[in-house]
Amino acid sequence: MTVTIEPIPGTVHLRSTGDIETVLIVPYDDDDRFFIGFSDGTLLQGTYDGSLRCDWKVAREGAGPLRFVRESVVLEWSVEWVTASVYDANVLVPQVPQSLPLFPDLDLRAA
Repeated sequence: MTVTIEPIPGTVHLRSTGDIETVLIVPYDDDDRFFIGFSDGTLLQGTYDGSLRCDWKVAREGAGPLRFVRESVVLEWSVEWVTASVYDANVLVPQVPQSLPLFPDLDLRAA
């Protein structure tokens, strides 16, 4: 059970084959970057160069193992959905949870 994402040459479209058979239209605007998200938690950042060649890097690792074959990406995992979105730098900022007081009642009495 795998999903392969490969660019369609000369376009900003990606072909998904395997568990999900579809064509993804990349929201390509002023920025050459975009995201591809998978149901296993994998988040890929894709970029296009001036010749519309696609390059990938892992923004967040998910449950499934990834292989990069030329301009294609192979996710070897059961995938329920895949989506393409515009690049947003805020997505990559890790959310640090606030620490909670260990014993809130004791803290109130101590003051």
